Amino acid sequence: MIYRYAHPEYFRDWDQPNFERLNNPLVLWGAGKIGGAAAHCLNKKGVIYEAFCDIAEDKWGTQFCGHEVISPEMLKKRYPDAVVLISAVFHNSIYDMCRELGYREIYDCSSLFMEVDFSNYDFWASKEYEIRNIEQYLAAVLEQKTSSGRIDQIFLNITTRCSLRCRDCSLFIPYVASPCDYPADEIMRDFNNVLSALGHVRIVNFYGGEPLLHPELAKMIRSLRQEHRIDRISIITNGTILPNEDIFHAMREEERFLVRISDYGKISARMKELTDTLERYDIPYEIANYAYWDRPSTIALSSDNEEQLIQKFRLCTSCNVLFLINRKGYLCSTGSAVCNMGGFPDSASNYIDLQEDDDFAERLKHLITRPGRGEYMDACHYCSGNHCVQFESKVPVAVQTKRLMHFSPIVEKKGELEK
Repeated sequence: MIYRYAHPEYFRDWDQPNFERLNNPLVLWGAGKIGGAAAHCLNKKGVIYEAFCDIAEDKWGTQFCGHEVISPEMLKKRYPDAVVLISAVFHNSIYDMCRELGYREIYDCSSLFMEVDFSNYDFWASKEYEIRNIEQYLAAVLEQKTSSGRIDQIFLNITTRCSLRCRDCSLFIPYVASPCDYPADEIMRDFNNVLSALGHVRIVNFYGGEPLLHPELAKMIRSLRQEHRIDRISIITNGTILPNEDIFHAMREEERFLVRISDYGKISARMKELTDTLERYDIPYEIANYAYWDRPSTIALSSDNEEQLIQKFRLCTSCNVLFLINRKGYLCSTGSAVCNMGGFPDSASNYIDLQEDDDFAERLKHLITRPGRGEYMDACHYCSGNHCVQFESKVPVAVQTKRLMHFSPIVEKKGELEK
């Protein structure tokens, strides 16, 4: 299987390493999904690399893709003149760390991912899952290095109902007191307005909660049939539900459709039924088998200064994604979930109101270009930051809770925090 990236022209003029003429040892920074893909590509090219570097302490001293994972301090000690290949989504922050350590030859993995030969691929992630991560990586790096304000993906949160109650849900579903389905007509009207303002989006994702619980899911999928400004349409499900035949038909009718399944082991009790039916209907799917979750953001008043708030906001929005829920648009998944249930103090800085038609395109443009200006949300005062950045804080996958969970009361910022 040969994968080819659809838009190599985006990266044509970028500075790229010449792997055949490296004068210094090569080290990959990021021992995760992208690191696994990069390692496969380097092996196919016969390129030797020395180690992986990662900031996650629990990875130090372990083996990843047959190479040792070392700390940034050990990287500097062992390989002071290394060529660093950043194999993680948060490119800019890692680039800055590398510069502070004194490295000057620092590259991204884009040249490796324009064409990937998956023959003899043996990494733990499936090829389909790896390709999606590669594409998300490329989109994120492109945005971080160009600050173009291009939105790569839109997530449509169509329901806060879920078949599971995961204690460490990154969207805080167990905190929702009154789960509900949002009206399909409103969801698609808001999405169409956003799409018209953007002009194009690579992926639109239906998610929740558990999106298969929404009674009008098939209708929403079919409403996109003639919409050519979208490259891919997907749904994110947890393997606990077998949808009705109409939903399967709607998926099969849409050639751009991909079903993303999170495999939580025994909890995902209908996984085999679901995948067997998807195969019978010839509907593409991928399975994400998580070894752990990153702990969700902590919701409490922080003491972060202005610089820290800007950095936090830029990290949380580094993947150029837009989240639509309950007639509002957000740049941050945590912000969308917690603001929607009233967990953060209300502030117009946290979202764009999708019901206001006046100057909508300009307001949306202002929202999506805010990361480049460091114009953070008020919610950033009350959030620990992107859960995917807190690498050292891992939790078991999909631990269930029966109780309704609550945020600790938030004391609104005072004095210096308002400056």
